[in-house]
Amino acid sequence: MYTVAGHTFDIILPSGIFSRDFLSQYAPFEEAESGRKPLFSLELVLCDDLEAVSGTLKERYNDLPPYFWLFEKDGEYRFGFSLSDKKSGCVVVPENGGLGKNVVYVPAGASRGHSLFALNNAMMLLFTLCTTPLDTLMIHASVTCHKGRAFVFLGKSGTGKSTHSRLWLENIPDTFLLNDDNPAIRLVDGVPVVFGTPWSGKTPCYKNDSRPMGAYVRLEQAPHNKISRLSPLQAYAALLPSCSCMRWDSGACAALHKTVEKVILAVPGFHLECLPDADAARLSCETALKALEM
Repeated sequence: MYTVAGHTFDIILPSGIFSRDFLSQYAPFEEAESGRKPLFSLELVLCDDLEAVSGTLKERYNDLPPYFWLFEKDGEYRFGFSLSDKKSGCVVVPENGGLGKNVVYVPAGASRGHSLFALNNAMMLLFTLCTTPLDTLMIHASVTCHKGRAFVFLGKSGTGKSTHSRLWLENIPDTFLLNDDNPAIRLVDGVPVVFGTPWSGKTPCYKNDSRPMGAYVRLEQAPHNKISRLSPLQAYAALLPSCSCMRWDSGACAALHKTVEKVILAVPGFHLECLPDADAARLSCETALKALEM
């Protein structure tokens, strides 16, 4: 079993695929059997006919890969992911109408890379669905830690989140990278805490570590460096787009909005117009630390 941000889940692999090899990025989050019931489980199954498992296609989301597919069969939703916009590369099937037990089907001849792609995307989907009602946010961000706090960098793909984190690492002493793509934020006794996860995009940063959230910064490329504190409404608009959520699920959306509201009331948010340089990193660091002292 594995625990991320205090939430425990189980992964079941077909025989012949060894967890310590195939699931190396999950190893830091592995824990001994404790008798604790997992929040959900996911079984990887090799399938000869993926289309028969899928059901009827309802929608394909995302304009760029990875694509997200929504299917329906026997009155229940099923999910898919792929790098191709023509065909789903895997199908996630919740068993018995709930999310406690799930199966991700991949083609029988799929490579290990394809199988891991399917497993990781299915895991992130299920983690989001199961933990959103539990004061937890899965976000698209890069996170550095400094002086006992986590600093979260937000922005659209290509904005420079990873670059800004790297500039902190290079120019702010005693800073380390917690996660570079998909960290989790969970409210612990009312305090937003940022957790590392087994999912970190192209950067292999899988740290089972956490820090209280110090601030979040929405980045925007500019020919200058300028930072401003966000009002509550601006802060909400800055954080919400970076949060993962199944928008068709009204209950999940309501829980997401409540958690976002709690985070923005507890942690300062900023908008940084910036160049990809050391001065931008120093400016965001100094401004965030000064806000924490107030």
